[in-house]
Amino acid sequence: MITVAITGGVACGKSSVARGLQEGLKAPFFSSDQCVADLLLESDVQKRVQDLLSRYGVPHGTAFEKTLVRKHAFENSEFREKLELLIHPLVYQRLVDFLGNKPDHTEFLLVEVPLLYEVDFPLKRDLDLVVAASPATQVDRLTSMRGLELPVANQILNAQLSIDEKICRADLVVWNDGSMEALNLQVEHLVRRCFSQY
Repeated sequence: MITVAITGGVACGKSSVARGLQEGLKAPFFSSDQCVADLLLESDVQKRVQDLLSRYGVPHGTAFEKTLVRKHAFENSEFREKLELLIHPLVYQRLVDFLGNKPDHTEFLLVEVPLLYEVDFPLKRDLDLVVAASPATQVDRLTSMRGLELPVANQILNAQLSIDEKICRADLVVWNDGSMEALNLQVEHLVRRCFSQY
């Protein structure tokens, strides 16, 4: 089985690439982003995050809001590190559970880990696939498509490794500065030509 880690910059299209590969390769797929979203719906996780927020000036009893968590995460590096120490072991445990329940005879396994390099996520893998775009494109997508303010968009980019650094660490790169059609063609090429050799 070939384990492929899918990573890259924010707003670069990691999820779109992952979905295309999942369909083309008929491979099991684990999304760390979706796992985090699911975890943040759980009351015990929300309480632990709220307890952490209270140490950084958020009054006890403040309603849990993901936007508040994101704001603190990108404005305060110490809070972000502690949040990651709280969340990432839970994500990893869900991944372990997922791996334990995957089909026995699967050729590929896809695991999307946005912060693969930033947090040195302990995933044993065979290939790193980086989905990349120019910083200008990332900022444009964050502001125009996700509705973030420009300072917040820049904070998010600055909290991650640069695209150039991620590309240097990659085994495969998908460049997503263009249209969805161009992205889909790259994914099709990966399925038909690159992954067919494994």
